[in-house]
Amino acid sequence: MDMVNSLVRKIRRLAGRALIRRVRYANKIRYFQVQQEGGMPLDNVEHVEPFGFTSHPLPNAETVVLAFNGNGSNSVAIMAGDQRYRLVIDEGEAAIYNHHGDKVHLKKDRTISVEAATKVELVTPHTHMTGKLTVAETIEAQGHITSQDKITAASVVQGASFVNAAGSGSMGKDGTMQVKEVVASGISLTGHVHSNGNNGSNTGGPQ
Repeated sequence: MDMVNSLVRKIRRLAGRALIRRVRYANKIRYFQVQQEGGMPLDNVEHVEPFGFTSHPLPNAETVVLAFNGNGSNSVAIMAGDQRYRLVIDEGEAAIYNHHGDKVHLKKDRTISVEAATKVELVTPHTHMTGKLTVAETIEAQGHITSQDKITAASVVQGASFVNAAGSGSMGKDGTMQVKEVVASGISLTGHVHSNGNNGSNTGGPQ
């Protein structure tokens, strides 16, 4: 009978929900102190998570604890979550989020929505887009903006240099554009001339 009772206890301890009390790291491994219902706190429970994704849960978040062979000292934690900050999303959608409300939301209409309270930072030598870029406010550039066709701005472009097939120019922070050359319908701003209207000869270059 004692063996049966011991086996039942081990089976009950194989898996259970627990609250995360503390989080610590050692050699890139994350460990939880967890509190299981009706049990003593359990320290040094390794957090096992999928490759390519990591999260640092807050105190009182939930997790599932697996005790191998029913032995609490040989436990791991999986599937850490927090109902206090969980997003409500539609069927088929997915999202990554934090407790501040910043998120990456893959929506059912095939839109990917990125919300960040301060900024979105891309650390890469090259960002490539196959479609158009729409900017509602200011574009600030420390280097060059190069165009094979045209650049249209509905707002303000500050501190940038522009280069295209027709010429080049730069814009100062005060909004003043210094243009080296402008070509419209094949006519150069700096190189065209006009008839003087008298004897039919052309005027000198623009001054």
